[in-house]
Amino acid sequence: MNTKDLLKIPAFPPVAAKLLQAAANDNTGAADLVHLLRSDPALSAQIIRHANSPLFNLMSEVKALDHAVALLGIQKIRMLALSAISRTYVRATAMVDTLRTFWRYSLSCALLAERIARPARVQEDTAYGAALLHDIGRLGLMMAHPNEYPKLLEAAAADLAAGVEFDLLGRERALFGIDRYEAGEWLARTWNLPQEFREAAGKYDLRMGEGVSDLTAVVMWACRIANSLGYAVLDNPRKPSYEEILQALPASLAAQLPARAEDLVAHIEAEIAALDSNGGSSDEESAKRAVAAARGNAQEDDETYEQSERDHCEPLSRARPRRRWNLWPVFVAGAAVLLITALVFVKLTTGHWPC
Repeated sequence: MNTKDLLKIPAFPPVAAKLLQAAANDNTGAADLVHLLRSDPALSAQIIRHANSPLFNLMSEVKALDHAVALLGIQKIRMLALSAISRTYVRATAMVDTLRTFWRYSLSCALLAERIARPARVQEDTAYGAALLHDIGRLGLMMAHPNEYPKLLEAAAADLAAGVEFDLLGRERALFGIDRYEAGEWLARTWNLPQEFREAAGKYDLRMGEGVSDLTAVVMWACRIANSLGYAVLDNPRKPSYEEILQALPASLAAQLPARAEDLVAHIEAEIAALDSNGGSSDEESAKRAVAAARGNAQEDDETYEQSERDHCEPLSRARPRRRWNLWPVFVAGAAVLLITALVFVKLTTGHWPC
């Protein structure tokens, strides 16, 4: 399995991993969540902006995180935070058409997973986060191969439109030495995501049967519904219709969905529009930081790669290469300060500047 190119991808923000861990911990309270989110001012600003969107139609303006948590609840704030993080992360790496399609697909899966989670005995925010990140392997391949992967999708779409079978997983392995499921499992492990999220990021749609968790099943069904509604990254003309998916769904899950696909699409589009509004300067600053991280990681050499492969099961902080700091600007600045200080001293003691 070739994971070398995946090392070019900037790490998912640490606050996101902590949010996912918190979602799995029933003891996490509102104060803990607010404290965590305040560690990222740009993220906090985005959450407050989303809370004030027409989507929630709140009676009073939200001006602080603790106010937003009180009005919307812990689970909804977690979901808003994860959506904001994923949007900024994808946008920062280049919001080209393919990546934007990917983000819309992932978000639609998350919204659908949230909707059908409760009858499956899965926490809504956990289902939302797992579905939002279930296809990070494809995202990794897109970011590592920004020219080749879109061309692969174009070739696949052309064959599927012509009625020709296309083995996308096989072509991914042939071109990149790894398929999107293997890449997803590797990234989820490297980013230190919870174990159940690692399962959802793997071969989630190939493992229906014995041993599949309720969370993975919810993610799989959410993805199939999203595909039937037209949100797929790669559209298959022979995909099941929404009505066929409803008939195949367990009755308790199907009861959470409207009978008409148009009604569900309208709801999803309203949610996406609220989360995709102009982020302003705070969003731009988050994007710039992510771009800087991407550029730094892209300079890793073979020695770093080999060490990372040995340490891939350990925390990301140990697998990431040390950065080389350039200190000469500090020395130059220090020398300039000393020179100016000396000149001022001469002026004060002699009454004139030295020639």
